[in-house]
Amino acid sequence: MSEYIEAGKITSAHSFRGEVKIQSWCDAPEFLTQFGIFYLGGSGAGFLTVEKIRAANNSVIASFKEIGSEEEAFGFKGRVLYIKKEDADLADGTYFISDIIGLPVFDCGTGARYGVLADVFFNGANDIYVVRTGAVGKNNKPVEVMVPNVAAFVKKVSLEDGIFVAPIEGMF
Repeated sequence: MSEYIEAGKITSAHSFRGEVKIQSWCDAPEFLTQFGIFYLGGSGAGFLTVEKIRAANNSVIASFKEIGSEEEAFGFKGRVLYIKKEDADLADGTYFISDIIGLPVFDCGTGARYGVLADVFFNGANDIYVVRTGAVGKNNKPVEVMVPNVAAFVKKVSLEDGIFVAPIEGMF
């Protein structure tokens, strides 16, 4: 697991004082307002120190100590911002998607292993877990099963033990 995670991207300058507009890649833009430092790469080599930050509609507006003018802000347009995972204040029972990718998926009743979590995407209502089974389907492609991340199907997510689901008949 990586120590840093992509959190958003600077999309434009926001004011002549050097504020920038950030497209949040998190569940809610407000999540980013808890951070005092954003990193400019996945290794933590460069960083920006927050002076002010606020959520605005579906974006975040921030001013950074290292950006003092609109011209400097334009130089950061398109840059991806990273956060350090350990700096995040996550509620109990929440986790980063990147941390659950690759976890084994089991039947919560029988303990049978269905496969591994290959991907997660949002369908407009909830997350969908894509479980890659060990089977091979048409065109020699691995069989993938989509499981809605709702209480009826996903019973437990544990970074140590895996993901436990209660599928309907014929799902797997």
